[in-house]
Amino acid sequence: MVKHKGPRGWVITLFCVLNFLLYLVVIGMWISIPEETKLNLFTTITSLAMTSGLLLINKEAFSSFYQSHFFKKLMSSLVSICLIFIILGFLNFLSFKNPIVWDVTKGKINSLTDQTKSVLSDIEGDVSFRIFSLKKHYQLVYALADLYRLEKKNIKISFVDAELEPQLVRKVGITKVPAIEVSYRGKTKVVSNLNELELTNALVKVSRSSEPTLYFIKGHGELDLFSYENEGASHLSSLLKAQTMEVRFLNLREKAQVPRDAKAVILLGSKEGFFPNEIKALKDYQKAGGDLIFALDPDFNGQGPTDLYELLSDLGIHMRNDLVIDQIKHVNGSQGSVPVIHHLDPKHPITKDFKGDVFFPLVQSMEFQDKEWQEIARSNRFPAAWGETSRKELTSMKLSFTQGEDHQGPLVYAATKEEGDSKVVVIGNSTFISNTYKKFPKNFQFFLNAISWVVEEERLITLNSPVLEDKPVFMSQNQIGVIFYFSIIFCPLVLVIMAFLFYRRRNHG
Repeated sequence: MVKHKGPRGWVITLFCVLNFLLYLVVIGMWISIPEETKLNLFTTITSLAMTSGLLLINKEAFSSFYQSHFFKKLMSSLVSICLIFIILGFLNFLSFKNPIVWDVTKGKINSLTDQTKSVLSDIEGDVSFRIFSLKKHYQLVYALADLYRLEKKNIKISFVDAELEPQLVRKVGITKVPAIEVSYRGKTKVVSNLNELELTNALVKVSRSSEPTLYFIKGHGELDLFSYENEGASHLSSLLKAQTMEVRFLNLREKAQVPRDAKAVILLGSKEGFFPNEIKALKDYQKAGGDLIFALDPDFNGQGPTDLYELLSDLGIHMRNDLVIDQIKHVNGSQGSVPVIHHLDPKHPITKDFKGDVFFPLVQSMEFQDKEWQEIARSNRFPAAWGETSRKELTSMKLSFTQGEDHQGPLVYAATKEEGDSKVVVIGNSTFISNTYKKFPKNFQFFLNAISWVVEEERLITLNSPVLEDKPVFMSQNQIGVIFYFSIIFCPLVLVIMAFLFYRRRNHG
């Protein structure tokens, strides 16, 4: 050990101890606040300058120390420790560049969905996430952004302190922090509601060449996308906006043809007849490669849109205008008139990997008139399920199968057809996506999947699946303090003491 003689020896010893403690502070600062580069560099340079001053003042004492056997052993140990740290640092660098993450939570809340991974895989080139946040909230926001970086290496994450740079926050147009600005090839989107759905939708938006425009037919008693009543469909409208799809309305009595920017035309619960020019406009649109979605309810009064049924018949599908009764798989208390889908096509993009129950309140069945149609949802087999056609039985709700009149199961609830560039989806009910059922997300997921398929945004399919309930662990400040002091101070101190005792024992053994 270096021994300092003379009256100033204790002062030099004190400065040596202070210099050692300052090095510990420097290490802690680089670990805990790496973003404070200027402060960390200043503290590091101060520590090195103090060390240089002590070496110059005590050349003789340190010279004899350098030549001692203890110093040689100390340097050998320090070199070994440095080599170990270099190896560990290199391994840490490799793990940072090629991370492997295991999510052991029940709902997989600490990992991205397969749909988000699909969106990321389709994006080529660099993506930028710029986090606008107060410093105290940064780590929470970064944890979400880092899930995307772990999946896609080309995502760059940067941080803007909203307190220190308010002018930049205003320039970007951010009104609430924390927020993330997503940038890709010159297009940007700011996300304020920080969750996977919003952030992934922002990625979809900036990576699109154009916004999909959906036209909903109106003027024939369709569901009202502006209505917040139970019979309305405002909830569906909000979900479509969340998927960054533009919703417009089309009255074919006022326009001779479907607008050219239409990505798809949707007929949602039409109840009244169509004029010949309206049917012609829909036919021309479909023949030109346009996409159509029909969601039509059974018509028990015989005054429904028979023109649409004829249009569908020309497309090769016949709507039976019956009521499907499923005595096995149905909503309790419905006597089978609100069937739950028994079978979903596991290969079709709309229903592939679909999990959960979809139910149709009062649904009609359909049959195919050509082989191009593909069923995606059907009922149980007869005698468990049949299509009821008797209005008398429907009125009295004394339901039974009548040979020669009713239709035997299995019955098709929904079907699709691809003809050239055109895609058509037909569903035997529309009210299953009314506001009445907004607490049943699988109904809406099924319909959103159909829309995503026709507009060729299959990477969005099932993205809106509900988050599974999870029970997070909440800790008090005292508990956090105990964990901090135990893991950061107590355990390392015990290891240092044990190492020192083993060292002394080896030297005196």
